[in-house]
Amino acid sequence: MGMHIDEAIDNFLVFQTIEKNSSKLTIKAYSKDLIELADYATMTSPPVSEIEQFDYFLLRAFVATLYDRGLAKSSIERKVASTRSFFKYLQKKMLIEDNPSRMLKFPKKEKKLPSVFPVDDIEQLLDSPDDNDTAAHRDRLILELLYGTGVRVSELVGLNVSDVDIGGARLRVRGKGKKERIIPIADLHITLLRKYISSIPFFLTSGYSADASALIINRRGGRFSSRNIGELVKKYLKKTGLPDNYSPHSFRHTFATHLLSNGADLRSIQELLGHESLSTTQKYTHLDLQKLLESYKDAHPKANEH
Repeated sequence: MGMHIDEAIDNFLVFQTIEKNSSKLTIKAYSKDLIELADYATMTSPPVSEIEQFDYFLLRAFVATLYDRGLAKSSIERKVASTRSFFKYLQKKMLIEDNPSRMLKFPKKEKKLPSVFPVDDIEQLLDSPDDNDTAAHRDRLILELLYGTGVRVSELVGLNVSDVDIGGARLRVRGKGKKERIIPIADLHITLLRKYISSIPFFLTSGYSADASALIINRRGGRFSSRNIGELVKKYLKKTGLPDNYSPHSFRHTFATHLLSNGADLRSIQELLGHESLSTTQKYTHLDLQKLLESYKDAHPKANEH
């Protein structure tokens, strides 16, 4: 006769308490999760109560019931972790020969929607560089290009002076796989580009000369790096008191979302962003869908009927 599941759970909890010195909260969570598993096993046909009777298919069926109950993925993840720890312990103590939970998969991580600046926040951020500081001309240009063109940070720092066509109001950008695309720029960008380029000699540290090819440079004249862009964005987020969960990539998401909100079609946004597949661009429809659902709930007479 093998060991009963209840006895095995008790032994595991003692092990976690004494040998692993786990917290009371952890022990409570293990206990709750494993008792759920044991209860489920006794209701199967035929009922399962001995630890040797547990197999991968029973465990997988138990996890499926967690999804059916509509539990949060974080809760399911914890219960899977508890189950795996339990059977790993049983195998280590040689109470079972094979570990049936070894192939048990954690739920897929929910993809977080990218953070997007509200219009008021992005305007405040774009206005934050001091106009009388020559280095700030460059900083303002960087922020405006990130939001106004949706370029990736790597594409922005890779821009050369020769990629700027002021007369044609456009930039030539090299994206992933060195694929080139043309991005239109606004009059504001042209004004800022002219102002920045003319101010370059004034913000260079004494004794340094500018890289002749690079468009965005640091005070020593070298090409700006992606890390420099991250530090710059962080600096102005702090200055304006905006949340620090925004990142340089948030500008790109905001660019796409604001275009979509104002009626641009997905194909056009795909071209501007340089996405290979339209499905990559379609994630922005999820962002817009949230706004659509909120509007529906607020405005539609049937939305809140039960």
